Amino acid sequence: MPKLTEVAVKGLLGRFDHTVAFPAENEFVILYGPNGIGKTKLLELIGDTFAARMGKVARTPFSRATFNFDDGTRLTVENSLSSLNETQGEQEYSLRVVLEKSDGENIEWLNSKEDHSELSPPRWSRLIEQYTPARYAGGGRWMDPETGEALNRQGVLEKFGFLIPSDFLPFPQFPEEMRNFLKSTDVHLIETQRLLTRVVVQRERPRPESASKITVQEFSDDFSRRMREALAQNSRTSQELDRTFPRRLLSAGSPPSAATEEAIRSRYDEQSQLRTRLAEISLLQGSSDLPLPSRKLDSSQRLVLWTYLDDSERKLATFEDILRRVQLFRDIVNSRFQFKQLHLNRDGFNFITDSGHDISAESLSSGEQHELVLAYDLLFNVAENSLVLIDEPEISLHVAWQQEFLNDIAEIAHTASLRFIVATHSPQIIHKWRKRAVSLGAQG
Repeated sequence: MPKLTEVAVKGLLGRFDHTVAFPAENEFVILYGPNGIGKTKLLELIGDTFAARMGKVARTPFSRATFNFDDGTRLTVENSLSSLNETQGEQEYSLRVVLEKSDGENIEWLNSKEDHSELSPPRWSRLIEQYTPARYAGGGRWMDPETGEALNRQGVLEKFGFLIPSDFLPFPQFPEEMRNFLKSTDVHLIETQRLLTRVVVQRERPRPESASKITVQEFSDDFSRRMREALAQNSRTSQELDRTFPRRLLSAGSPPSAATEEAIRSRYDEQSQLRTRLAEISLLQGSSDLPLPSRKLDSSQRLVLWTYLDDSERKLATFEDILRRVQLFRDIVNSRFQFKQLHLNRDGFNFITDSGHDISAESLSSGEQHELVLAYDLLFNVAENSLVLIDEPEISLHVAWQQEFLNDIAEIAHTASLRFIVATHSPQIIHKWRKRAVSLGAQG
């Protein structure tokens, strides 16, 4: 999967030219600059482009945006946007998108507002209901469940028209190959008010659920579900291995050369340590069902134990991914919370004070809730290899937490295979990472 290595935008907000280099080997890049320079608008433009929300892209004031990737692919978006009626806010635009593939092939898509003129209200209402996430809210208005924005029919068409099959449209359908390329680059925008908006991967479904306010209890329930899924996967793997264990043991005949007594005891100790970590979140009991004898092992014992350890390794591997994420999530949260600890188990998670009392999620401070919500979403909800855009993470974070923020992001990037573009005003966020920071200065 190609990695984004540079974003260059001309004419953002009608006046700013910004170029952001993002080396493929870096986990994150930082954007900073004064208010009004277009940091948030740049993040929104990136997010809308790769989500193929071309109506929103077209309504963004910019002239040209170029996205370069490490395999030589380039995506260019050109926007001709002009105001027709400043009083009524009417605008006319023409949007051109070009995908230059690494093999030299070019794919182009062109759309303009004039192409939207042939509208039959009853027909469009049926198409909107069937193919887009917008839902009718009465009074000729439609609600975007992701943003809560109220749109007229034209606005819905401009924002979601690319979802409607081309046979029904009076304007060019998005090319399939271009759509697939954009879809392959998962981009997620996390805004400053992340406690109020669900930040999850939008799964494809015909009628998406409305966004609702996030509560810590929702995360706890989601975590419990993930634990059950991990246990179910482990159970399936265990049953298959246990079923074939006697046959594999008998067919082996003798232990492999690698099955020395030293290697067996070393593997056993490693697996015991892993079991202990899994026991801390109640996924397994802490000890093995097969204790090693203290005496010297004979050939038949080495064969049995080596086969057993091979099977145990495969069984325990079903927990490795969730364990890495859980441990980092717990470490991040508990390093921030004062006088309380986050405890996780297969029923979810809870909070216990240093005096041993349970406390409710509502008792957490806004900063603690922000930290927990962000860490959980990034580690559990965002797909691997995604590009995550974070706007002003310093909101509700103590200065000391701000200084640790990018350290956490680097750890999360490695654990969950993510990359980040972070826009901030805070020198504490940037802290020791100035070499990763790009200044968005004013021009013109």
